Amino acid sequence: MEIYQQRKENYAAEARQWHKKFNQVSWLRVVVFLAGVGLTWFVYQLSESGLIATGVALFSLIAFITTLKWHNRIEYQRNHFRYLSHINNEEWLRLEGKYLPENTGSQFTNPLHPYSGDLDIFGPHSLFVLLNRTQTTVGNELLAQWIQVAGTEAEIRQRQEAVAELGKNLEWQQNFQARGRHHTDGPSSATIIREWLQTPASLHKKTGLIVVSYLMPAIMVLAIILAALTDVSYHFPFVLGLINIGIVGLVNKQIQHLTDQAYETSKPLQLYADLLKDIERHPFQSSRMVYLKNELISEGHSSSEKIEQLAGISANLLSAHNPFFGLFANGLVLWNIFWAIRLERWKANTHTDLSRWLNALAETEALNSLAGFYHANSDYVFPVLVKKGEEPGFCLISKSLGHPLLLARKRVINDFQLIGKGKTIIITGSNMSGKSTFLRTVGINAVLAMTGAPVCASEMKLSLFQVFTSMRTQDNLEESVSSFYAELQRLKQLIDYLPQGNPIFYLLDEILKGTNSQDRHEGAKALIRQLHRYNASGLISTHDLTLSEMVDELPASVENYSFNSEIINDQLYFDYKLQTGVCRSFNASKLMQQIGIEMYTNEHPPLNTHE
Repeated sequence: MEIYQQRKENYAAEARQWHKKFNQVSWLRVVVFLAGVGLTWFVYQLSESGLIATGVALFSLIAFITTLKWHNRIEYQRNHFRYLSHINNEEWLRLEGKYLPENTGSQFTNPLHPYSGDLDIFGPHSLFVLLNRTQTTVGNELLAQWIQVAGTEAEIRQRQEAVAELGKNLEWQQNFQARGRHHTDGPSSATIIREWLQTPASLHKKTGLIVVSYLMPAIMVLAIILAALTDVSYHFPFVLGLINIGIVGLVNKQIQHLTDQAYETSKPLQLYADLLKDIERHPFQSSRMVYLKNELISEGHSSSEKIEQLAGISANLLSAHNPFFGLFANGLVLWNIFWAIRLERWKANTHTDLSRWLNALAETEALNSLAGFYHANSDYVFPVLVKKGEEPGFCLISKSLGHPLLLARKRVINDFQLIGKGKTIIITGSNMSGKSTFLRTVGINAVLAMTGAPVCASEMKLSLFQVFTSMRTQDNLEESVSSFYAELQRLKQLIDYLPQGNPIFYLLDEILKGTNSQDRHEGAKALIRQLHRYNASGLISTHDLTLSEMVDELPASVENYSFNSEIINDQLYFDYKLQTGVCRSFNASKLMQQIGIEMYTNEHPPLNTHE
């Protein structure tokens, strides 16, 4: 944690130094501008010819542009160090459980998803917030996809290797993040780019228009030269200008559509180019990162060069938005047609590459997010994957397993194992003893493992399976759905998964809690018998001790574990440690007493205070 605080302060100090330079060069810009104007005027007054004054003016303009570019570079460095300081502050806030970004991933929430609603995958203080260090929409979306859909065995192994490599290089991680904050892309930028790639291009195929785009500017230049050096009337280039504007008007609708897309994508394109340049320059070693880097080369050109070229074309097309410049440039050289043709030609030659480059960028950002999480939690471990067909088959074995969303100083760890398909672990326990938290602990770590991230444990070994939860079922007044029926609908989802044959790891909390005791007992037992017949194993938490009797019926498939509490000095005490066997203590009466409910037995009835 201290490393982030120290880096935050160091980068903030660097940013202050660059800000001083920024202010100094700001004044220098003013001085260079005023000196250039004054010197030009002075030379013009003294010189008999305007040629020398023109030369001085050009020299002053070059000096001002050079100073302006220097100033922009200083501004970039200042902002970069500010971003680095902010990034390290965010890492510290994450470790303190205080990080509350605007982007919580709530847009990805899906109540029908197998586990995201129950395991705090999205929303404030969620796994997504803990992991997400992406700066682009494409990276953001891919990371959300990874934590909702388990990777294949090969994908997980490759991600683990890449995350391990990136996790050791904090400088590259954070500079890559900071680079992405100099520009922004909107939530629809990547979609607009991809839609543009799919839009048929036609202007660059019109031979006549291409010929006109070269011929008319050449004729215009010739007309201007003739008007300046001969007796040819200046009306000739003026009429040519009107004709050029008319030609542009004939294809203006198509060009306007291209211009609108260029406006939406100009800043995102520069963002993508900056980030891709960082990937291209780094000497990666892990197989996946080497593959992604190689994806960014096409016909001897790097992706960042090609995207910068596209950004430049888009910027030139957008410059005609200024009505004065647009009128002059289109009348002179058919500006909009010239750059629109080049934009479409770029798309025709490079559209398949751009889609591939965006995918590589998104994956690098997602991997960098997992790497940042790994560096911040260096005591976490990468789980060992059981290969398909390898013994013990269906399993989840862990030591010192904790919940990653809980602060380390408050986290209670437990050892846990489940081996074999068709197994059910029944967890009994009193109120507030930790049953639900434990189910979420196991579930969220399984999600991390199958994302390719490290897990909050000292050891973990697991097979690949589909996580499924039923924990937070709620009623729905608009749809007239009771909480009990909502739970039944959720369990139907689980039952529908079973015949597919894929391994299922289920986590069911307080099963069938919305009905009477007898129905709950029979329904829960029937469900366990049904689950036992399929390639499914999991945990069921309950207050119902009757359910623990299933171990007698299915001794090879059912195990009992529990969380217990103690009353010490008339106060409830929870150790949140998983123990074998059925719960020995329940605390509902004590909890009711503590809020003021008078508990009594037939032998000790309450006094009638109204007599």
